[in-house]
Amino acid sequence: MPALLRHYRVLRLDLPGHGASSLIGGRTTWTVPQLANQVLLAADAAGIDQFSFVGVSVGGMIGLWLAANTVRVRRLVVSNTSASVDAGVWSARIQTAREQGLQALVDGTMQRWFNAGYLATDPVDVATIREHFLQVELGGYIGCSEAIRDVDLHACLAHISAPTLVIAGIDDAAMPPRLGRAIADAVPGAQYVELATAHIPHIAEPLPFLETILHHLAPGGSA
Repeated sequence: MPALLRHYRVLRLDLPGHGASSLIGGRTTWTVPQLANQVLLAADAAGIDQFSFVGVSVGGMIGLWLAANTVRVRRLVVSNTSASVDAGVWSARIQTAREQGLQALVDGTMQRWFNAGYLATDPVDVATIREHFLQVELGGYIGCSEAIRDVDLHACLAHISAPTLVIAGIDDAAMPPRLGRAIADAVPGAQYVELATAHIPHIAEPLPFLETILHHLAPGGSA
């Protein structure tokens, strides 16, 4: 954040029921377009018309929808994301969450989010992230998981005109590089970069991630 704030005004958003944000009116069912609309409401409240958007995982899905369906996105970075997912996998996670809570999912989530090297060498950070995951409101996790499960953005990718950078993690088992490459191939003029990370690059490898997105976001920049 300090490096980004030297160049940009930054608006960081939690998903509903995640981090410091509670569920919105108790709502526990979401779609990606509905989550994207929350981004627009936040930008409006902050007095921001056009903006560059950086999103990781479901944040990338939100960014793709915004860039394809609005004129608000000036430049776009989507990282470790996909235009669609295996609905069966996500339905199983949702069922587990409903029946057993997030404690039953946390170990597998950490193993998908980070590679073995990071899990072994940064136990304090991993413990903090693990605790943050367990503090997510169950309705928020289920609602956002349903949004991921049901998303299909393939048809809208060709309509994205904002300069776009797609980042993939070489070790990302949740959203493998082939899914990022497919997005880059479908978005006109998109650039594609792979980093030596799993699913959460800005935590595991913050400097390479930062340098990559700053290069793209700069006026006239590209990957």
